[in-house]
Amino acid sequence: MQTKRYAFIFIALIALLAGLYFLKSKPKKDNLPADFQNFAIENPEEVSLIFMTDQSGDNQIYLKKQDDGTWTINDKHTAWQKKVDFLLYETMAKVEVQGPAPEAAVPNILKYMSINGIKVEVYRNNSKEADKVYIVGNTTPTQLGTYFKFSGDHKPMIMQIPGFNGFVNSRYELDEDEWVSPTVFGSTKADIESVTVTYPESSKSFTINHLPDDKYTMTSEVISDENKNSGAIKSYLNLFEKLNYETFVFTKNDSLKNALNASAPICTITVKSKNRGTDELKFYPKSANEKMHGLYDEEGKALVHDPSRYYALYNKIDRVLIVQDYTFGKVMQTSKDFLNRTN
Repeated sequence: MQTKRYAFIFIALIALLAGLYFLKSKPKKDNLPADFQNFAIENPEEVSLIFMTDQSGDNQIYLKKQDDGTWTINDKHTAWQKKVDFLLYETMAKVEVQGPAPEAAVPNILKYMSINGIKVEVYRNNSKEADKVYIVGNTTPTQLGTYFKFSGDHKPMIMQIPGFNGFVNSRYELDEDEWVSPTVFGSTKADIESVTVTYPESSKSFTINHLPDDKYTMTSEVISDENKNSGAIKSYLNLFEKLNYETFVFTKNDSLKNALNASAPICTITVKSKNRGTDELKFYPKSANEKMHGLYDEEGKALVHDPSRYYALYNKIDRVLIVQDYTFGKVMQTSKDFLNRTN
């Protein structure tokens, strides 16, 4: 019994000494040796611009923070806020040094960085001078670390994110499409100023205008103040809070976009709001594909058009979108949907 007690005390003492040695040997952020480099971004909420590019300069990502806190991508599109936040708060703010790259591996690491590395520049508070400039390289042989290096004559370091076992470099995405916000309509009822829905048949079209004191007018060939359903109008406007497209049409030419522009849309929805300006989405039939087996019309003929998806042209993205009827069908209403049935 006494022997077990001494053994337990001995093991606890060894664990205590090991812990003290680890704490003592672990480099402190305020007193890092020259080889150690602090890539982590402190106070990420102060970051105003992130620039990323490959070594050729052919692929570049320019994320810029706007006055209202939103971000733009390459000065063309609204950036996907969730993805920007993930890069800032879950990646740039959390990366930490695992240790220096092995001396024997440095030549190959530098060679890889010179060809395939991603250069990253981070700016704060609208400053014209970068707060940090570094290069993100390949992963370590264990796949648990990623090589980073500050520009200039600095040694590559192995970086990691505590609790994450994966590729950190994959988060520095250079494909512009991956950064574009998927939101087409994203306004609350309070922010919406007007909604116009237009069809080839003018009797189906309508416009809703939001007036002060939470009142609404509706312009339509079949709707008047006497027969409109105010409750249906308010419920309808609540549907525009967050509607996202599914994906892009990935083509290398503009033939489809030109063809759609030359044809009449089956429906056009225009939302003007305080928070987003004007969002306009035009819907077009999407051809059925060979995988849609067993889908027929009432006469038993194979469907020509996909009943679950549409092609769409959006005024804020210069691409053909694919949108789901499940998502947007609920706002593709007609004027008759707002008739007061009790009259």
